Amino acid sequence: MALLLALPLGRTLAEGGVNLGIWRDPYFLGRLVWTLGQALGTAAVAVAVGGPLAYLLSRWNVPGRAAFLRFLLLPFVTPTLVAVLGLTALLGPQGWITRLTKLDISDGPGLLLLGNLFFNLPVMIRLAHAGFARVPPNLIGAARSLGATGWKAAWTVALPVALPGLAAGFVLVFLYSALSFGLPLTLGGERYSTLEVEIYTLTAYQLRLPEASALIVGQLLLTGAATWAYVTLTRGGAGVTAGRALPPAPPLTRAIIWVLMGGVSLISFAPLLAVVARSVLTSGGLSFSAWQAVLGSADTWALVGNTLRFGVLALIGAVLLGGLHALAAWRARGPTSRVLDGLSLLPLMVSPVSLAVGYLLAYPALSATLPMLIGAYTLLGMPLVTRSLLPALRALPPRTLEAARTLGAGGWTVWRTVTFPLTLPALRGGAALALATVLGEFGATLVLTRPEWATLSTGLYDRLGRPGERNLTEACALATLLLLLAVLAFTLLDGGEGEVT
Repeated sequence: MALLLALPLGRTLAEGGVNLGIWRDPYFLGRLVWTLGQALGTAAVAVAVGGPLAYLLSRWNVPGRAAFLRFLLLPFVTPTLVAVLGLTALLGPQGWITRLTKLDISDGPGLLLLGNLFFNLPVMIRLAHAGFARVPPNLIGAARSLGATGWKAAWTVALPVALPGLAAGFVLVFLYSALSFGLPLTLGGERYSTLEVEIYTLTAYQLRLPEASALIVGQLLLTGAATWAYVTLTRGGAGVTAGRALPPAPPLTRAIIWVLMGGVSLISFAPLLAVVARSVLTSGGLSFSAWQAVLGSADTWALVGNTLRFGVLALIGAVLLGGLHALAAWRARGPTSRVLDGLSLLPLMVSPVSLAVGYLLAYPALSATLPMLIGAYTLLGMPLVTRSLLPALRALPPRTLEAARTLGAGGWTVWRTVTFPLTLPALRGGAALALATVLGEFGATLVLTRPEWATLSTGLYDRLGRPGERNLTEACALATLLLLLAVLAFTLLDGGEGEVT
């Protein structure tokens, strides 16, 4: 943590501390206002749509409910550029919906906000659902028996109990939207660029590292406050109520749930289907020429090789460091445990681009070297492993471990035969999320990579910059390949067992 996070951040703070005058520039103040505005707007819409749906799904059973909640993980493991291509295929200047409705939203912030919802609405629903699942059913039943309607019971009983989960979801969606890079870079344009895009521009194109560092300082203050709020809201919130049989939904309620699920599915899954369809559909009809060109190119397999090589190396580091961090926080007691718990969230509050800039400042001799790139990848995946494994360790029944010790088992034997098997699903779930995230990583790669280290993400970005229908179709084929790779890696590691909320 000191080498991969503290030192680069400290170097960034030292570099940016003497250039804070950049915050008096009206242009960068405007970028700050827009960054906050689009993040707050996304979080508000996510709560307004995801909150009611999460409550209904926690109270009633409808056909497809379990599959819907499970598939909500799909956008989380989707690489950013895949979502960009899907949204463009649907709502871009030549998108299918644009041609049908004659309504072009590509000149405004609409595509960017929809992209934020694509990634973050599922996060909101899952966190809110976990919060509402903790509400004891007898409390709502008591309110109903006293004459409260269903919605009044939800508003006066369920909402106050689940409010920390909803608020935590709001903060997390705000953080993800504020730190987003690929979406505003490709969909926002110059008019709707965020602080993250400005940091990248100052670093990669203008070589103004002191100014970029000053922007990172301000961004860290913002994300630090949001992360503190998230930790405060989620403290003591572990331990979701065990699954219980839900009653079938009444006809009207079932219809409302299906309408909400359909709307969320359009936002969260339609862009993915559009990418796959666009890879085989051209103006001349159905064609597999793009796939033939992509799969028959040696460059494509070099991109796949680099993506897998970097991903596996980063996964090893993330599982090792994230697992050790979770074990340390679990075995520690009192304030030490809380400090270690909080430290595991620090990598989540630093954006990949800001992290890459910190590496360039702290380790100039390692610039454009493989250890630096793998170090950045490892740090991005590490908190996902820790946050998945630590709750599982804390949920271990103490009597089970004590029983193993009283039967003569030593510390290593207890770990091998009891602790590890019981926490393996959580470890696999965290490792799956870490690997899927690293495979599609885009921000840090653009800053730290070299041409011969191009991955599927950077290769896809390169094709997006080329004009012509053929390049767009091949980009969709590459995007589909990247999506399949991420989903396959997630499925093989997670195995349908781990559940991360």
